[in-house]
Amino acid sequence: MRLWVFVGSYYLKFCLTILIALEFFFIGIDSLQYAEKFPSAANLIVLFFVYDGLYALNYTLPISLLLGLVLFYIAFIRSNQYTALLAIGYSIKQVLAPMLAINLFFIVVFIGLNATPFVYMQEKAESIIYKDNAANISENLLVKYNDDYVYFEKINPLLQNAQNIKIFTLQEGVLRTFAQASSAVFEDRYWVLHGVTLSTLPFPLTLGQQGLQVQKLPILKTLKGFRPKVLDTIYQNKPAVSITDAIRSLHVLYHQHADTKKIRGFLYVSILLPFFVPLTAILIAYYTPNLARYENLALLSLKFILLSLILWGLFFALGKFSISGMFLPEVGILMPFLTLLGIALYHYNKLNTRL
Repeated sequence: MRLWVFVGSYYLKFCLTILIALEFFFIGIDSLQYAEKFPSAANLIVLFFVYDGLYALNYTLPISLLLGLVLFYIAFIRSNQYTALLAIGYSIKQVLAPMLAINLFFIVVFIGLNATPFVYMQEKAESIIYKDNAANISENLLVKYNDDYVYFEKINPLLQNAQNIKIFTLQEGVLRTFAQASSAVFEDRYWVLHGVTLSTLPFPLTLGQQGLQVQKLPILKTLKGFRPKVLDTIYQNKPAVSITDAIRSLHVLYHQHADTKKIRGFLYVSILLPFFVPLTAILIAYYTPNLARYENLALLSLKFILLSLILWGLFFALGKFSISGMFLPEVGILMPFLTLLGIALYHYNKLNTRL
C-alpha cells in the first residue's frame, strides 16, 4: 500500500503538471484563433474557456498520462529511487501497477464521459463564437426512418429543432400521407411539428370515391425515437456524438439495412482507442533501464516521448480515416489496436525477467 501511495502520488503530480500546461496551451491557441469573434459579455468568454478546456481533454488527457509516465521514470532513474525500489525487493510489475491502475481509472472515466453530453463541448464553445449557431446547422437532408421519408430544410441537432420539415409516409411501397410543417422541435422522444398541413391519400385509389383529404393541425407528434443527434452522426463530416447517440444511430441504420461503417468506426474510436495509453505504458516500462548508467537519459526520454506521440498520432489518424469511410473500421482501428494489445501483453509477461 505504501508503494502505491508513494509511486501514485509522484505520477499524479507529473501528470497534473503536464495536463495543466497542455490545457492552457490549447485554450491559448484557440483564443488567438477566435480573438476577433469573442462576445462582449465576460460571462460568455469564461464559459467559452470552460467548454474549450473540457473539449481539449480529448487530446490532452491521453498525452498527459503518457508523458507523466516518461517523466516519472526519468526522474526516478536519475535520483536512483527506481533502482532502490527494485533493490529492496519490488518487481518492475509492482512499481508499474499503481500507474497502470491510475491510467485505467482515468481512461474508464473518460470513456464514461464520452457517453454523456461532455462530447458536445466543442459545439457549445463554437455556438458562443457563432451566435447564430450556423456551425451546427445542417441543411437539405433527406433521410429514411422506418416507413417514413423525412426532408429537413434546416436542422440544428444541438438545439434539437428544425425548419421546413416534410414527412412522406409509405405503406406497402405506396404513398399514404404527406405532412408539412414550418417548424418542429424534438421533445420527449417525439418530433413535435407546429402548424401542420396533413394530406392523406385514399387507399386503394378508386375512381369516383373519396379523394385527397387535407387537414390543418396545430401540432403533430411523429417520428418516435428519431433523435437529432442520429442525423449528426450519419451526415456530419466531423461527428461529435456521444456513445449512447452513436448506439442509437447504429440501431436505426441496422434496421434500415444501411451502411454502418461510420458508426462502427466512431464506437471503436470512443471505446477502444483510449486504452492505447495503458498499453503504451507497458512498453515504456519494459524498455526503461534499471540504472542511469545503462542509457543516456536525455536520449531515452526523447525516444519515449516520440513513441507516445507517434502511437497517439497513428491511432488518431486511423480513427479519423475509418470514420470518414476510407478504411473498414475493423481494418483501420480494430486490427492495429489488437496488434498493440498483443505486443503489450507479450512485453508485460516478460517485465520481471529483465531484472
